[in-house]
Amino acid sequence: MVLATAICLADGPPPPAPLTWRGMSDASAAAAVDDGHMLTADDETNSLRLYRLDGGLPVTTVDLSAWLKTDADHPEADIEGAARVGRRIYWITSHGRNKDGKYRASRHRFFAVDLDEGTPATARPAGKPFADLAMSLVRAPHLQALGLADAIGVKDGAMDRSRRKNLAPKDDGFNIEALAASADGRVLYVGLRNPRPKGPDGRRRAVVLPLLNAPAVVERGEQPQWGPPLLWDLDGRGLRSMEYIPHRNAFLLLAGPHDGENGGALYRWSGDPAQ
Repeated sequence: MVLATAICLADGPPPPAPLTWRGMSDASAAAAVDDGHMLTADDETNSLRLYRLDGGLPVTTVDLSAWLKTDADHPEADIEGAARVGRRIYWITSHGRNKDGKYRASRHRFFAVDLDEGTPATARPAGKPFADLAMSLVRAPHLQALGLADAIGVKDGAMDRSRRKNLAPKDDGFNIEALAASADGRVLYVGLRNPRPKGPDGRRRAVVLPLLNAPAVVERGEQPQWGPPLLWDLDGRGLRSMEYIPHRNAFLLLAGPHDGENGGALYRWSGDPAQ
């Protein structure tokens, strides 16, 4: 303890006391609302909670279950990523099966909320939730080589809704966990925890899928348009979170093993698809 204190004093001031946000246990995605608040999702509920940045209980809570039209028997949407563009925040669910490889329709949602001009702002649903994103990936000709159909569990051109243990996210199944907007807000980058296809050298690649028409998808229900996939060698890891940091003019990427083991790492990306 004495040594640790001495090192702290020698290198600079001690770190600030930890902050605690109460009212949820599995925070999975968040987006800044203003200088003092953030909107946060929990992958175990279908509610968005507005918190002060200095901690405490939620200022407001918005339950989206009815609007998302989730299955009454298995209502969990499993929200995993958020990305803000202007006054709009896009949210994406895992689009994966459960831990036993069972298909869950509620987990197939891509949606958005718009922020009003209040202080703090309140969020209201924008457009309609979109539920066909996974199959749009399967139908895209330029994505066929990634093996997404097998990971999602598609049979004879349709979703196979039977239980398939190997398609759990920690095994060979499809799973979205990251979402970030480009600097100009025109592209949303969807990062996959799994699958991680092998490159020519036999090494696994993390997959990032550029969504080019997010407003049209949530506002008019148009089919997603996908740009060329980005395949990154992250030492076998998949994407767990992505965020564009304006003052760094770069993205920060949190990567980790797909099976929940230890070994996470932080990466930086310039935003140039060629890098």
